Amino acid sequence: MAGDAVAEVKARVDIIDVVAAYVQLQRSGREYKGLCPFHAEKTPSFTVNRERQVWYCHGCGEGGDVLSFVQRIEHIDFPQALEMLAERAGIELERTRGAGTRGAGRRRQRILQLNARAQQYYEHVLWSTAAGAPGRALLTERGVDETLAHSFGVGFAPAGGASGDALSRYLTAKAGAAPEELVEAGLAHPVRGSAGPRDRFRQRLLFPFRDERGAVLGFGGRALGDAVPKYLNTPETSVYHKSHSLFGIDLAKTVMDRERIAVVVEGYFDVMAAHRAGVANVVASSGTSMTREQVRLLARRVESVTLCLDGDAAGRTAASRAVDVIAAEGLAARICVLPDGAKDPDDAVRSDAAGFVKALAAAQPEWQVLLDAALGAAEGGSVDARRSAAERAIAVLMRIPEAAARDLYLQQAARRLDIGVTSLAEDLRTAMRDGSKRTRIVVTPAPSAPVPEPAADTEPDVPIPQWEAYLGSIVVHRPALARALRDEYHLEPGELTHPSVRHLLEVASDTGDTAFPLHRLTGSDQRHAARLLVHDV
Repeated sequence: MAGDAVAEVKARVDIIDVVAAYVQLQRSGREYKGLCPFHAEKTPSFTVNRERQVWYCHGCGEGGDVLSFVQRIEHIDFPQALEMLAERAGIELERTRGAGTRGAGRRRQRILQLNARAQQYYEHVLWSTAAGAPGRALLTERGVDETLAHSFGVGFAPAGGASGDALSRYLTAKAGAAPEELVEAGLAHPVRGSAGPRDRFRQRLLFPFRDERGAVLGFGGRALGDAVPKYLNTPETSVYHKSHSLFGIDLAKTVMDRERIAVVVEGYFDVMAAHRAGVANVVASSGTSMTREQVRLLARRVESVTLCLDGDAAGRTAASRAVDVIAAEGLAARICVLPDGAKDPDDAVRSDAAGFVKALAAAQPEWQVLLDAALGAAEGGSVDARRSAAERAIAVLMRIPEAAARDLYLQQAARRLDIGVTSLAEDLRTAMRDGSKRTRIVVTPAPSAPVPEPAADTEPDVPIPQWEAYLGSIVVHRPALARALRDEYHLEPGELTHPSVRHLLEVASDTGDTAFPLHRLTGSDQRHAARLLVHDV
């Protein structure tokens, strides 16, 4: 990303406004303080300096500028953070990828604008018109009140009259939408002959798919009564990809960040029911099998995923398949067994909300649940029953990627089936050697721009000698003095003992800006610089 773009974005946003959206700040003299969002604490040690546009935590030692804060709090890379802040500031970033790419970016923004207007229209129809009465009745039947529905942006698509184009007419009149824009956004069917566009969603309760920032990417529509298809989604567009979307992620992200656990359910009503029960870290895969892209979206925020899918055979199969995808991305998983008689989380909450919460808390590790299912009632059974159970157990054990965990579950299976561990282990080795184990592949996408992501810096910070700390404070507050020290007094970075101060001197000497370019640093260098910047020399 161009340096002038970074400078323009940082000049147009106020770090206090950005941080205050995530942290409750209290003014303390010339600074603002609050509880650090990056580690647990009871006494505020997180400091933000508006004058210098930097933040620093005296508790965990993390610090940086507004870009690094957004990267850390949103779990995104530098280009994404820059784009997010540019959008907030109303700045259109210029990229060097050609006019075609810029045009695609403008079309993408147009789709997001039309989706946002469509969501507002659908929500208005649901709550303020007679046409929305069937949708209100369905929500009441499912125990969803107006406040909860509003938080999810639920709406209703009317029949649209004889031509079925109520939304199309609205967006044409109010947003200047062209027919081809409505089709490209997935809001209308292609024009045929002399007829105008026809709304894609008609007489359906609509649930918006939103990204982590709340932007509407597309919609999922549920039919009323016995109409088919029962569920209808936005088609693939430049902003909506079903395999990448998780319903409810925008409302779940804060709790997921805090608890490091995500609960995955199947449907929209399951998500809203979980919220009614006080479980907010919940998202829905929306009828599709869990995909690698969805798991990667969760992996940015959580360490463990609890699968709470439908209680029928299809739900159990979906949970078993999801376990492999989750394991391939290095996350732990648990499987929730719904209370007796509950067909899905929505049903469980309507019957006994407290029982649903207890079932979630009692969710067992994924391989334990699958192994229990494989062994069934074979423990203490006949030879044939135990042999069949051993074959099913091997099929589960083969899927466990961690050797230690696989060995522990193997020992458990052998004990429960009264089979020698050596014999079962040999059968497992034979099965794996025969190539029946699926290869675990983890694909790492190439970076979208040649900007390094902040390193996961696990090395402890080396204390800075007092005189070098003073020198570091000078160069980060007044970079021009660094050039004078180098050019006029011939101070070379190699004369300094601390690596971070050496780097600060090099960066300050090379910059042409009056403000120190904190975004050019990563890891401990950025933390040291933020600590020096946040206070006066």
